Amino acid sequence: MKKMAYKDFTIKAIVTDFSRTESLLKDLAVLKGIDHQKDTYFNVSKGKLKLRQGTIENLITHYERIEDDGMEKTIVYQYDANPTRNQIDSLFQNHKIIGTVEKIRRIYFSGIIKIHLDTLPDQRTFIEIEAIDSSDSIQSEELKAQCISMKRKLEISDEYLVKTGYLAAES
Repeated sequence: MKKMAYKDFTIKAIVTDFSRTESLLKDLAVLKGIDHQKDTYFNVSKGKLKLRQGTIENLITHYERIEDDGMEKTIVYQYDANPTRNQIDSLFQNHKIIGTVEKIRRIYFSGIIKIHLDTLPDQRTFIEIEAIDSSDSIQSEELKAQCISMKRKLEISDEYLVKTGYLAAES
């Protein structure tokens, strides 16, 4: 399996004060929009294969996340934005569904940082910070530093950090 020229480092945390977090984000980042997302996960031998169907983001991605100094590094093998009906049908025909996750996601950007403020149907809220290098040209240490810097600016305490991925959390 060949990886793409892409990497990111991700931190996810439980949000304990949604209003405070949203207020901090308004000063630190630009809101792209509010996406109503349904993620369908499929069985694969390595990593995760996901179909995202949203009001903003629609994609098929195959990736894995690897623990790296309290964060997770994402390795991407496939990323197809706005997949065709044939691509979607092929997923359902060739892979077993292992679960689905629905959420309302507020999507923010600050430079190379993408921030998700998520609300699940059970009203649990989470924040995810991704320091993204889509051309594999930024050193990993710089990406980590930017991720940690945003974590501090958003006043995220280590005690609220969680592993990324809602599917495992709902099992």
